[in-house]
Amino acid sequence: MESTPKLHQRINRKQAEKDIEDLLISVYDIFGNLLHILNQDGFVIFISGMKDYGKTNLALLLAEICWTLNFRRNIRTNIATESYMIGKEITNYDDLDLWMKHDHSRKLFVLDELGQHAKKMRFMSEKNQLIMDTVQLIRHYDAGIIGVAPSDKFVDSNFLNTDILDAHLKKDSRSHTLIKLAHEKEPYHVLHTPATSISYNSKDTALFTLHRPIALDTLKRCCAVAKVYAETGSYDAVSKQFNNLNPKQIRELLRRHIKHTLNLHFT
Repeated sequence: MESTPKLHQRINRKQAEKDIEDLLISVYDIFGNLLHILNQDGFVIFISGMKDYGKTNLALLLAEICWTLNFRRNIRTNIATESYMIGKEITNYDDLDLWMKHDHSRKLFVLDELGQHAKKMRFMSEKNQLIMDTVQLIRHYDAGIIGVAPSDKFVDSNFLNTDILDAHLKKDSRSHTLIKLAHEKEPYHVLHTPATSISYNSKDTALFTLHRPIALDTLKRCCAVAKVYAETGSYDAVSKQFNNLNPKQIRELLRRHIKHTLNLHFT
């Protein structure tokens, strides 16, 4: 006769498997074949929609589905979140590149404010190019990326290339989502989008810079002043950061920074 602990383990395992199966059916009933996209070797998904239509909620809900169904357990984002499902924020390309290349588990990265970080422009910026290089290798990394922006007109067209993009989810309202999968001719509708259990700051600016932040105390004073001024464009911000420097002192430090930067460049 089977011992009681082993019997309980078997019952619990069967119950867990049944729960996952029920969840799988429930999620498929809502999102349909998008579920297959979330479980493939690598994918690129774009979510668009007007302000307050729930784009970020949808992106994090898809991340939650990936985690819960064990499609991907290594999840990062540039959104400020509080959840055991999401690892430490990645807010610059240097850290994203390192994470993608040196962590070989199945990964998912959610990039909010995509229109700010991979802008549509006539000539690609360095950050655009690097982000697109990563996207091009997404299947090589066995990773997924979900980009979020108000509209495709704000996003570098290379990100929306049909050779890259697996799905475009358009939020027409808080409850309604139009889903267009790359391999299907006709889009389909999701009439109810559940709320994610991942806690996030809806007011977060979701920063994503090219390089890791440099601590001001590691820079020469003129370089530190120039950095703060370049980021803020404000003498007041510089003054508050550096013990109430006056405008004349700030201008002198900026001139000093330009001079020694030019000297370094041409030597």
